[in-house]
Amino acid sequence: MLFDEINQELDDLKRFGLLRSRKKIEAISKSKILIDSKWLINFSSNDYLGMSQNKSVQKSIILALKHYGNGSGASHLISGHSKNHELLESLAAKITGMQRGLFFSSGYMANLAVLSGLCNRNTTIFSDKLNHASLNEAAILSRAKFIRYQHLDLDHLELHIKKDSNKRKLIVTDGVFSMDGDIADIPGLVYLCKKYDAKLFIDDAHGYGILGHSGQGILEHYEDLGFKENELRSLIIYMFTLGKSIGVAGAMICASEDIIEYLIQKSKSYVYTTASPAYIASGALTSISITKLNQNLREKSKSLIDLFRSKLYNKTALTTSQTPIQPILIGDVLKAVKISKQLLELGFFVPVIRPPTVPIGTSRLRVSISALHSKSDIIKLTSSLNNLLKE
Repeated sequence: MLFDEINQELDDLKRFGLLRSRKKIEAISKSKILIDSKWLINFSSNDYLGMSQNKSVQKSIILALKHYGNGSGASHLISGHSKNHELLESLAAKITGMQRGLFFSSGYMANLAVLSGLCNRNTTIFSDKLNHASLNEAAILSRAKFIRYQHLDLDHLELHIKKDSNKRKLIVTDGVFSMDGDIADIPGLVYLCKKYDAKLFIDDAHGYGILGHSGQGILEHYEDLGFKENELRSLIIYMFTLGKSIGVAGAMICASEDIIEYLIQKSKSYVYTTASPAYIASGALTSISITKLNQNLREKSKSLIDLFRSKLYNKTALTTSQTPIQPILIGDVLKAVKISKQLLELGFFVPVIRPPTVPIGTSRLRVSISALHSKSDIIKLTSSLNNLLKE
């Protein structure tokens, strides 16, 4: 019976155009990837600044690999916590203005740690409806009361907070929303936290490295606009990943001293997993330093985003995103899949995003723009898209 149901569900996914498959990447060279012996311009990667191919980062990784070996061999609380991990955590705390940082193997594990570690049946989690799936899964596992408010609708959020009787309240939001590319209203959320004695957890996986004058994410972005948040750091738990703009792997949680210490002692996804190799931390240290100092990478990214939006004729298909995430709304699943395949034939890898990742009726092409791209890459893609969307 179980296998019959599984097979039926797989058949249904295939019939409705929802069955996804993995692409085997044979090689990578700047903005291109090799799939099935064909070089494609890659518009699918979250490597927004091109740091995954940075030579200085590679050298740091190789040196640390030779020094520490291939793997850590144990969890952080046994013998897997290296000096490089410690240096990375200290740097993350310093650049985010938090008291302390904690390194995780992935953003998914970091989100599990925070929500399942800090929340219980006496907690209410208020979550933006378009938050990443890992935040939803973590909220469910925490056994907390779980309320999802309409996307970016702070009035709707406040209605729920007013009615809630739990003393422990946590508002959870993406910084940059991964499928739409829009950003959270952090000043508005901080205001509600102060008003209703709540804490704020920000998943800034897609904002760190891109937003802010030195790439320090959504908090710096709003500080650039005049919102002074340093004195409010005690309200915030902040997560950023190291596998997107930083181009390596893993994630950081930055928060107050007591919260980080509690996570070290209590979060199962930290305590009961083997630590990532020390060379990962070494690569991240180098990449963060380069990212913070190299404003040219962010300027190039912004100019390519502006070029893409100006060259695409069908403006109604675009969202308001000013980030490297540039979704092109198609709506119909099969039509979106067809256009993605046509682009593949033309030499572009642009993935189609469909339910359950996005709501039914909002299937899209997700164009990710990187500093590795050239103006020519952008112009070629928009030219092909203009023809396909017109058809």
